[in-house]
Amino acid sequence: MTRRILSVFGFCILGAVAWAEPGPRAVADLVGVAHREFTDPDRSNWAGTGARPVRVTLWYPSAGGGAAEQIGNEGESVTVQREGRIAASPERYPLIMLSHGSGSNAAQVFWLGHFLAQHGFLVVALDHNGTDEEELGRKAPTLTDFFGWERAKDVSVALTRLLADPEFSPRIDPARIGAAGFSLGATTALWTAGARLDLETLRRHSPPPPPMIAPAIEGLIAFSQTDHVAQASVARANNSYRDPRIQSVFALAPPMGAGFTPEGLRDVNVPVLIVVGDADLIAPADGNARHFAAHLPHARLVVVPGERGHYLRPIAAEQRRAELREVAELARTFFEEQRPRSR
Repeated sequence: MTRRILSVFGFCILGAVAWAEPGPRAVADLVGVAHREFTDPDRSNWAGTGARPVRVTLWYPSAGGGAAEQIGNEGESVTVQREGRIAASPERYPLIMLSHGSGSNAAQVFWLGHFLAQHGFLVVALDHNGTDEEELGRKAPTLTDFFGWERAKDVSVALTRLLADPEFSPRIDPARIGAAGFSLGATTALWTAGARLDLETLRRHSPPPPPMIAPAIEGLIAFSQTDHVAQASVARANNSYRDPRIQSVFALAPPMGAGFTPEGLRDVNVPVLIVVGDADLIAPADGNARHFAAHLPHARLVVVPGERGHYLRPIAAEQRRAELREVAELARTFFEEQRPRSR
């Protein structure tokens, strides 16, 4: 690998934001939150001492019975029922696998997960990044963000485990499983639908990393050339991570367009909605969202005003909430347009 390989992740890291809830509760139903921890025996952890951990947070319509808890950040919060009972329904719930951006975690996308759960979805948000110890002390970017394709496999592993979960599996509609993500999480969602990275193409066309993280990138490049776990990851970078259970994808501000050739996108055969802000500086529409939309066979592109997630410029909290609410509504509408629910 060279300096330019995956340096695009550096720009995504600069765009990590503290998310806000997109607006007032749309419905009165309670939302439950639960956590699960799994491992993937087919992949090593970064230390090479055991299986890779895969952790998730679930948001779902709840019948109560849990402990009331506030979640959120920067003064924006919502009340959830920790380990609350999943609400009874005559229909199974559509399932959305949700992937966060780089340098982030599942809690940072609560604005979307909570909103979808309010509207009758079961949402599984991945916590791709491990603890500092599990990431071997690497930050900005973490190992998991630098070797970003590993995130797609995390999604499939978590999905398999959830479909066997005695509490949640009977409530999931297997015909309505989708993936959603923001920034690197959006690209993760596209990976699960069959998009294939070309690492050499990414190397040739990615910009150099921002100066503030260039030393970290240099260290990761050296690590990838000497560490056997990292070398194994690089060897599978160009693999297909298509999961046939994923039937639709919502992608907000996907980066890394430079690494996906038209040939690498043509096998994505599910509906895809791509949303991007016209003022996005981290993953600008040209070369990213527009590139994906032009070459994915069943993609639709929506360009909205503002930055929409990659907030680098000052913005009033109320305006940000309104903008994210609009994005959440787009996601809800898109997923509700997909196949009818199973009974």
